[in-house]
Amino acid sequence: MWLISTLLFIGILGLLAYLDTKKPKNYPPGPKWLPILGSALEVYKYRKKTGTLSLATNELAKKYGPVLGLRIGKDRIVFAYGFEAIREFLLKEELSGRPQGPFYELRTWGKRRGIMLTDEDFWQEQRRFVLRHLREFGFGSRNMSSLIEEEAEIMVNHIKKKIEDNHGWCEIRIDRLFGIHILNTLWTMMAGTRYSPEDKELKNLQIVLTELFANIDMGGTLFSHFPFLRYVAPEFSGYNMYIKTHMGIWKLLNEELRKHKETYNPEDLRDFMDVYLKMLDSPEKNETFTETQLLAICLDLFMAGSETTSKSLGYCFLYLLLNPQIQKKAQEEIDRVVGTDRLPCLNDRPQMQYTECIVLESLRMFTGRGFSIPHRALKDTTLQGYFIPKDTMLIATFNGTLLSDDSGWPEPEVFKPERFVKDEKIYKPENYLPFGIGRHRCMGETLAKANIFLITSSLLQNFNFSIPPGTPPPSTLSRDGATPGPQPFKAIVTLRQ
Repeated sequence: MWLISTLLFIGILGLLAYLDTKKPKNYPPGPKWLPILGSALEVYKYRKKTGTLSLATNELAKKYGPVLGLRIGKDRIVFAYGFEAIREFLLKEELSGRPQGPFYELRTWGKRRGIMLTDEDFWQEQRRFVLRHLREFGFGSRNMSSLIEEEAEIMVNHIKKKIEDNHGWCEIRIDRLFGIHILNTLWTMMAGTRYSPEDKELKNLQIVLTELFANIDMGGTLFSHFPFLRYVAPEFSGYNMYIKTHMGIWKLLNEELRKHKETYNPEDLRDFMDVYLKMLDSPEKNETFTETQLLAICLDLFMAGSETTSKSLGYCFLYLLLNPQIQKKAQEEIDRVVGTDRLPCLNDRPQMQYTECIVLESLRMFTGRGFSIPHRALKDTTLQGYFIPKDTMLIATFNGTLLSDDSGWPEPEVFKPERFVKDEKIYKPENYLPFGIGRHRCMGETLAKANIFLITSSLLQNFNFSIPPGTPPPSTLSRDGATPGPQPFKAIVTLRQ
């Protein structure tokens, strides 16, 4: 009897293991699935070989095709590679959902909240409200230019003070230079708050946030793919870091909300937080409007708004260091159009074609190393003829449209702003998709491009940036993670004569 029970148990385990390796019929091609692990070992092997998940998925896509089907732990994940696959994916209504599960819900107190990782009617209503009312405080308007110009001036004066204190030059960690300033341009509209570039608490929080983004993927992390690790190995699986980082941001946001509630006046709305508090008191509000949702919106914009733009600026100045002739050409244009008596403004942009092309090329270098925010199949559907089961996660890998050898860009690894000029006008090819397309196109596109243009032009107008003497040129290899970022690097900054 004991022998029969044991054999039966082993047989059931074997059957379950076999079923765990079976792919849905006509599922996109990819590596074999192992029991429990799925494709995890194969992805890890390619990731270790290439250095980043972006390059790993590129290698796998070249082997299996532009629609790459994987399973990591419990999660089915499909990567779209190349323009045609990405365009169909991002424009298809059935693929416009957002992922579910603890990884995406723990960040917002165990519920699906915010606007970055929600979908369908809830997302539409909240996104519409956010955009409409942020515009009242400058988002996408002329006032936005003024906000960024003020922040650029603060940034310029802050660096000038460092140079003065150091008798003519200073050395700056460029990959950490922009975070607080970028956050301020958004946070002034959100909460009427501007942080000092020397705010130690916020600087530490942004450093921790950058480390978190370097240790998770756009599709999750160990504890999301293998949920039991959250309990048996919380440190190793990344769970502890994930919660600790979010606790720091929650603390900051709750304190900001507390201050607003103490000084809130419905007749004098100062910023987006005040507008949302007024809606919470309104008889017109429905169940999607809650205090938790307000905090989740702030969390989304705090994390996404500063992280991506800061890293784009990091790549911008990395390549300006490596290409001093580009830096000089931009400075000549700034001198000709703006002069030295004032800082650049957005009204100068039409006359500053080369500087605008630097912005476009910087975004290509950033986005070409990264991924879209994950989507979820809302129902069984297809992509490029392959079957996509309901609740499958889908991610666009932008390297194939922006930075790889088969992307269609001449010399894709070379920083060439002039590639965006055709017939003396700025030209953007169809496969230039740094902000995505479709319903989930990045809502921060206007602010991000304005930030990069004004901060880059203001800094180049006033300073020269060079590689520190005696040090090798900074590497163009990226830090892996949810969003790509340059390796840590420094620059010598001097005043322009």
